[in-house]
Parts: sequence; structure tokens; C-alpha cells
Amino acid sequence: MKHIALAIALTAPGLAFAQSCPPSTSADLPVFEAAKAAFLKTDYKAFANLVDDYIPTIDDQFEALFGPLDALGPRGFDRCRTVLQRRETPGFAQELILFFPKGSTVPLALHLVGVEADGEVRMLEFTYNTAISEVLEGLH
Repeated sequence: MKHIALAIALTAPGLAFAQSCPPSTSADLPVFEAAKAAFLKTDYKAFANLVDDYIPTIDDQFEALFGPLDALGPRGFDRCRTVLQRRETPGFAQELILFFPKGSTVPLALHLVGVEADGEVRMLEFTYNTAISEVLEGLH
């Protein structure tokens, strides 16, 4: 079933959108929207700042975490699409987003995980890969 939904998302036509990665839903979370917007703009420093509370050594790991993206999408991304949103009570959230490098039809999958802490959802971890099946295996 996951693969069918992913196939539909991959073939859906691009749409104009206000959010960085359509479709916009009532389940959108500000921290995830900020993360998607930063990733789409290849502003990996801004993206990293959203998880630095949970990964205190992210500055030390920055090149290892984000350096491979220069090879995967050297010209950046021209579009993205949110293909999965999961929300679980009492405060767990995750999303799967596909980013399309400029000049390519092969997407990069980004998985975001967040938790509600102190009254707001914060991004806890992330992973990305061009092998979408690898990212799907990491869904919680």
C-alpha cells in the first residue's frame, strides 16, 4: 500500500502552492514546514538549527550530514511534495517528503520525525536518501 501511494505521488502533476511542499493540510506543523522550506532552498544551516536542541553536536557533524547533498542535488531542488503525514497521540509526528533536484526526475526522500515537548512540536531527527525504499523502512 505504501508503494502505491508513493507511485501516485510521484506521477501527480505539479501544482502552485503556498506551502513549500504541497499539499497543504490541517495537519501541517510549523517546524516541519520551516524544515521543508529550508531544505528546498538548500539552506542546510537553517535546517540544522531546527534540530540542534536534540543533536547538540550537529555543527561538528554538519559536513558529514549535509555534504552528500551537494553531490545528490548540486544545483538544488526545483520542487518537492509531501507524500506522507503521520500524527499519533499523544505527541508523535513524522512526514515523508520528496525533493526533486533541478534537471532530474529522480527524487530524494526526506523523513522528518518530531515530538511534542513543552507545548510545541520539535523536530527530533531526520534522514534522507535517494533510495526511497531505505527511507520507507525507517518509518515508525
